[in-house]
Amino acid sequence: MNQPPDDPAPAPPSEEIEAEARRVVEAAIAQRLRVRLMGGIAFLIESPSARRPPYQRGYRDFDLVAHARDVTALRRLLDGEGYVGDKLFNAIHGAQRLVYTAPDGRWSIDIVIDRLVMSHTLELHDRLATDGLTLDLADLLLTKLQIWETNQKDIGDAVCLLADHPLARVNRLAAAPGPDGLPAPIDLARIRAVLGADWGYCHTAERNLRALGELAVRLPVSDAPYQVADQVAALLAEIAAAPKSLGWKARASVGERVRWYETPEEARR
Repeated sequence: MNQPPDDPAPAPPSEEIEAEARRVVEAAIAQRLRVRLMGGIAFLIESPSARRPPYQRGYRDFDLVAHARDVTALRRLLDGEGYVGDKLFNAIHGAQRLVYTAPDGRWSIDIVIDRLVMSHTLELHDRLATDGLTLDLADLLLTKLQIWETNQKDIGDAVCLLADHPLARVNRLAAAPGPDGLPAPIDLARIRAVLGADWGYCHTAERNLRALGELAVRLPVSDAPYQVADQVAALLAEIAAAPKSLGWKARASVGERVRWYETPEEARR
């Protein structure tokens, strides 16, 4: 969802766009709107490793997920803050996505409604009542693992998340640290449920986890509480052991003979 890397305009300071993203989501939550952050800024908020080399980077936008029933109120909030909607894009795609630009034009907001549709589809409408400003950590990880034509930024975000958070089966939404101050867990139950129901999503996620492990070897995370290689191995084992739906098994029998992912152009239709 970020702008192309050859955009000549310099990225705004990370601390400014992060502060604004926090402010907007806090304002939405204060109005009881089901709105949470996803994308690079969400990983920056949840992962200290994303603030340090080799994964520190700039940001040109922040990404939100909103419940369909709260979109009208969210648009009213953004209009009141001086954000400018992309009239043509929003008229065409407004049932699934919205784009807004900051009053000074220095960054944009990309909003998805109820679900993230890219290489695969991740349903999120019932996943927005987290205890923090971002999506649940398992959902954040799944947003990156579902991208077929991925890049180092996306894989790097996932590396940081796995370096900074434990894996656990908790069956609850979690983003903020618990009362004991320990990092919030990445819920294996959620990952097993999503990937055990969709062979295509699972196949892409397994591929990206292997790529993630390779990147972490080339660009290791220092001073992080968890070893990424161990986290990747544990995730792959959990995915392999997860119960599979009849649809998963039927699609697995077809395998790569039929394409199992969408392209960005198809996803935007």
